[in-house]
Amino acid sequence: MLDGVTLEPILDLAPITQPSTGGADSAGTGGGSGPAPESPGSRFAALRARQYGAFTRRQANECGLSDDALGVRCRSGRIQRVHRGVFADFTGPLPWATRVWAAWLAYGPRAAIAGETALLKYGVDGEWDDSTIELDVPHPRHLKPPSGIRLNRCRQFEHRLHGSLEPALVTIEAAVLTVAGRQPTTDRAVALLLDVCRQRRTTAERLRQEVEFQISLEHRSLFLDVLGDAAGVQSLLEMSYLRRVERDHGLPAGTRQVRAAAGGRTVYRDVEYQPFGVVVELDGRVGHEDTAARWRDMARDNAAVLDDKATLRFGYQLVTSPCATAAQVGIVLKSRGWTGTLKPCGPSCTL
Repeated sequence: MLDGVTLEPILDLAPITQPSTGGADSAGTGGGSGPAPESPGSRFAALRARQYGAFTRRQANECGLSDDALGVRCRSGRIQRVHRGVFADFTGPLPWATRVWAAWLAYGPRAAIAGETALLKYGVDGEWDDSTIELDVPHPRHLKPPSGIRLNRCRQFEHRLHGSLEPALVTIEAAVLTVAGRQPTTDRAVALLLDVCRQRRTTAERLRQEVEFQISLEHRSLFLDVLGDAAGVQSLLEMSYLRRVERDHGLPAGTRQVRAAAGGRTVYRDVEYQPFGVVVELDGRVGHEDTAARWRDMARDNAAVLDDKATLRFGYQLVTSPCATAAQVGIVLKSRGWTGTLKPCGPSCTL
């Protein structure tokens, strides 16, 4: 069973199986004590299972299935052709995993799962396109893919590979930068970089190293700038607070992602001004909040109160009103001993 699809055995390889010549007991005579060699049919069945039902014409031929036999099975509806020279050993809709294998078999081994398809493989949370299978290929290859496959020609193809996996897969850093580089706005591109770090799929330093390597990357300078500040920053909202509120208005430098205990659980405070006992929490959620999230925030805020810390909570309003946000934080910090002075962020600042 594969994603609701039953994979029926399709091969009768009896004609190429060597017949026994020594009767029922012949396998135990002649001094051989090792296991019987795997039959071509068993080997092919195992290969198809590993490839989620996809296989190539060459793989079938190597296991004893001729082109004529493949044609007969296609015409009888026992298998289906997916791409040129690539088949699936069942009929009906192709599950995503089968489509990934089929695409790679069609263009590999000099190809690698990339882009949004790679992010899905890595389990990165997000709204990724699963209708198109995305592959990186070496730059010299000029190919016209069929509908449902997207090919990216890459000059540093070998550098992008994650080990020696099969099917080949690019590193998560390469996949993230591919997707970030084609976002419609720089905000969305930056948000993707930070979100992958927040999910602990990679680190800002690893992303920065990959950006350094890709000299022609779209938004390269911006990405290097953002990733230089990304230690402890886990969202676009937190980056906006760091730059547009804290730095631009002369607030003291806060400590990010401060570990604390709340009700027997570990929580992380977004920003803490530790000398003054002030905590800033940044809530990027919109719309309906689930009960678990509300309880988690309450526990975190209540723990701060018990530790005699003042907690300020901001949402996306700080993006459009950074000056007002800075003024509120400054007032609370001053009430708790900060002797610094807020500075206007520019001629139109409302401080």
